[in-house]
Amino acid sequence: METNDKAGMKRYGIRNNRGVALLIALLVTALLIALIFEFAYGTRVSLRAAVNFRDSQRAYFLARAGVNYGAKLLADGKLQEALSQGEWTTVPIVSGGDTELRIRWEDEKGKINVGFVKNSPFLPWLQELFRIKQAKQDVLQGMADDGIKINLLTELHQRMSDEEYGRVTPFLTVYGDKKINLNTASLEVLTSMGFTEVSARMVIDLRQSEPFDEGRISPYLPPTLTVNKENFTSNTFTVRSFATVGNYTKQIEAVVQAAKGASPTILYWRAL
Repeated sequence: METNDKAGMKRYGIRNNRGVALLIALLVTALLIALIFEFAYGTRVSLRAAVNFRDSQRAYFLARAGVNYGAKLLADGKLQEALSQGEWTTVPIVSGGDTELRIRWEDEKGKINVGFVKNSPFLPWLQELFRIKQAKQDVLQGMADDGIKINLLTELHQRMSDEEYGRVTPFLTVYGDKKINLNTASLEVLTSMGFTEVSARMVIDLRQSEPFDEGRISPYLPPTLTVNKENFTSNTFTVRSFATVGNYTKQIEAVVQAAKGASPTILYWRAL
């Protein structure tokens, strides 16, 4: 009887040993599976990070290419022919699939210079623009009284609320000279200069078919107005470039100075 009990215990002991080995094998397998999944997850995260970085870099350099494209058109005298001022235009040669490049340009000489307003002939126009756009006049008066000169429009932002600044800055510049180009001035700029809304719209309509030249309107040009028919714009303009690659977008705003046939000069650069 005792012999049978010992034999049974041996049998049970063998079964218990086999169970421990099975548990160890399952535990090792589970650990290996966890490690494999962790490695696979880390690989996917690294791959996604690499893809995001690639798309981000592509979007940035594509946006830079948009600025260069606008500068090249200006240097070749083809800016107005290729792109309408103030309108976002898609560049088809690089846009397609998950990639898109859009650019927009504005002539800085078609805006009112707010760089230095003390004794400036533009001060009455600036005051009228601020009135039209419902911005506080004391900002201009304070700059005039103190003889303050600003080199960047962001310096004006420090003196104004975000809302008022956003309403007036599309029509202001610190890069223009003492004249405004009638061929590129906006409706708001023209009305600030004293044009009625009807006459301002007439000017805009007429210049679309044929840009003004001095011979055409010289009897009516005040000293603070100028025209440039050859290139339609001045040699200083702002170009905004908006590039999208995948889920990433990059924006660049630059003020570029370039004469026909000359290399462009960057006066201002901001990347977002």
